[in-house]
Amino acid sequence: MYIGAAAPTREEVAITDTKEFKVAFGFEDGAMAVCGAVEYEGAIWLVPKWLPVQNERYAKPERMIRLDQFRHQRFDPPSNGPGPFAGADFGVNVPLPKNLFFDELSSQLKKQYIVLDKPDLKFRVGGVRH
Repeated sequence: MYIGAAAPTREEVAITDTKEFKVAFGFEDGAMAVCGAVEYEGAIWLVPKWLPVQNERYAKPERMIRLDQFRHQRFDPPSNGPGPFAGADFGVNVPLPKNLFFDELSSQLKKQYIVLDKPDLKFRVGGVRH
């Protein structure tokens, strides 16, 4: 499963003003997924969904979830598979709640996790994947 849509190509998700990553993880129900991530203010943030902006060269994250709040590992070199997990730069070692990615954030989730919900940020697309 690729969060947000079919797994994009490197050109579709690459960010020019920041580094872009791919993160593999599992949900609490056992389903596995991958999600794009960006470096922002010195941390890696998962971005489950990008919102279009009037100018097609930009995209806005609907939500950003800070990676370093979860036990995780860096794959160096990136993972070689299988399928959508190929090229993953990081793997999260603990199951994550689906509500954190798909639903409206409850006050409990906002207290429990470091999340930027509907941040007023724009990223230019078309750069090189890290």
